[in-house]
Amino acid sequence: MSLPLKAKVSIRDNWEKPECRAQESMKKLKDVLGLEVYCEPQWLILVSELESFWEDKGELVSSVASFIHVWFEALTELLDDEAHEVWTDTLLTNVRELTSRLNLTVEVSENQRPSTKWSNAQLGFILYIPKDLTHQPAQYFGLFKEQLLECFEENRLSKTLPIHSTTGDEWADVGAEDREEEPVKPPQPGNKAPAVDYLPDPNTMPKPSALFQQAPYHLFVYTSASNRSQKIEIECSHSQTLEVLAEYLKRWTKTNVNRVDKPSAVEITLNHAASGFGLECDKLTLHCENRYGPIYNISAAAILNLVEGVFGYERVYGDSTSWHYRRDTPFKKR
Repeated sequence: MSLPLKAKVSIRDNWEKPECRAQESMKKLKDVLGLEVYCEPQWLILVSELESFWEDKGELVSSVASFIHVWFEALTELLDDEAHEVWTDTLLTNVRELTSRLNLTVEVSENQRPSTKWSNAQLGFILYIPKDLTHQPAQYFGLFKEQLLECFEENRLSKTLPIHSTTGDEWADVGAEDREEEPVKPPQPGNKAPAVDYLPDPNTMPKPSALFQQAPYHLFVYTSASNRSQKIEIECSHSQTLEVLAEYLKRWTKTNVNRVDKPSAVEITLNHAASGFGLECDKLTLHCENRYGPIYNISAAAILNLVEGVFGYERVYGDSTSWHYRRDTPFKKR
C-alpha cells in the first residue's frame, strides 16, 4: 500500500519542510528543552486509520501535523513557565532515565477525543489523534497542557496487576533448574478458540496494539547460559504483562556491589517500541554477567512461578531451556 498523491504532497508541505509550523515548533521546543526532540509519524498507518473520516487526504495529513504542532506549543509553554519548575525537573529526569532525547509517538485514539500521556514503553510521550473530522486542533491546546501536567502524577503500570509473590532475594540468587521435557496439555473444555470459517479482511481488522489486547495471550520463556553470563528472554503477545513483570523485577533486583558504579545485578531490558507491528513492547530480557566469578544468578524457576502463580498463565509445553504458556481469560480493567 502506498500513500495517495495528495497525502504525499501534504506531508512534504506540512511536515517535512523546515519552514512549516510543525518543524518550527519542534525546533523551538528543542531550544527551550536543551535536548533533541524526535517525532516521525507513521503516515501510512495514520492515513489508513483515519481515511474513512477524511475525503481529502491532504487535509487529513495537515490536521495531524497541526495536532503535533499544537502539542509542541503546549509543552514549550509549560517548560517556559517558572511555576512548573518541579514538573520540568520530573520530565527531564524521566527522559534522561530512558533515553537522551524527547520522543513523541503519534497514534490514533480509540474515540473522538485527542489525548496525550507519558509511556515508559514508548520511551516518551504518546499523542493520540481523534477518530474524527477535526479542522481546528488549536482548540485542544489547553487540554494538552492539562494532561501533560498530570502525566507524571501516578504510576499507571503499578495499578495494572496485583503482585503478591516472590521477594527480591528469592529471584536474584536461585540458580536455574533443568527440567525434563513435558508433554503438551490436552485442550481444556471451554477454552477452545472460536471457529473461524472465513479468512478475515485485513482492511477491517483492528490494529495489532488493539487486537493483541484480546485473549488468548501467548508467552514464551527461553534461557541460555555461558561460563560468565546468564540470560532469560520472555516474549509475550500481551505488552502489559511484560511491562508489569519488568517493573516488579526492577523493584526487587539487587545492586552489584562489586562494581564502582553500583549497577543492578541483573540487567532488565524491555524491547521498547521496536516491534515492527506497533506493539509497545514484545520482549523482556534479563541478563546477568559475572566477569569475576559466579556472584549473582538469575532464576528461571522464579520467573516461571510469577508467570503461573501471579499472572495466571497455563503451561502448554516445557523442556530444559524453554517454556510456552497461554492465558485464555483476558485481564480485567481496573
